[in-house]
Amino acid sequence: MIVPLLHQWTKANALFKPPVINQCRTIELKLTKLWHRKNEFLHTLDTLFDILTCKCSIQLCSESNCSHSGKRENNSHIDCGCPREKKIPVLELEFIKAQRTKAEGQGSMQMGSIDYSETKKQIANAKKREQIREREQKKKMKSEEAIQREEELCQDLGDCSFHSRKVPPINVNATKLSELVDLSLEVLEPPLTTSLTSQELRNLKETPMQVPKWPSHTQSVERCVKMVTEAAGHVYSHERRE
Repeated sequence: MIVPLLHQWTKANALFKPPVINQCRTIELKLTKLWHRKNEFLHTLDTLFDILTCKCSIQLCSESNCSHSGKRENNSHIDCGCPREKKIPVLELEFIKAQRTKAEGQGSMQMGSIDYSETKKQIANAKKREQIREREQKKKMKSEEAIQREEELCQDLGDCSFHSRKVPPINVNATKLSELVDLSLEVLEPPLTTSLTSQELRNLKETPMQVPKWPSHTQSVERCVKMVTEAAGHVYSHERRE
């Protein structure tokens, strides 16, 4: 019984499927509950057996004196706060309104034959949305995998976090070089080796580390400062700047 019912709804509009409409189990519970209230069941036989998830009120343009009445394909409004995936298709608002409010088996609109062009369009749009969702999900998974690989790599690297400079206390009573500084205190890894993996550090036992030549002499630094000052002097003032 449930399958023909769902088929009839899907026949009316391809978007009439869960979660826009209720799941089979929910529909069965509704029917069972309604059957136990026979008087109410008999009274509602001529009205729509509403299996839509959204129960928001629908209002026709003609009822609200809307300026768009008769000027567009959909002549109804709905103030719906339901999630997007549970909203009633806009094209069917007027039909659902007519079915919910019909009396004595008579309604302004009835289910007819399949609108093949509209159904084809809806199916294509649904496939497109599904493809977009799958692409976003794959993109998210790749991003998570990249983050995980980066975390695993960082675990193998040294401590690259910011190190505050602390001068260790000097033992003035030391008699040996090893006693000059208490190595039991917090010892931070030098910045030069933080970008090396554990295996690369082990390889340094066999192959000495080639340290780049970084100019750190005070005179070299002062020379650069002088050159920057001279360069700034050539473009100083409103007329000389580029």
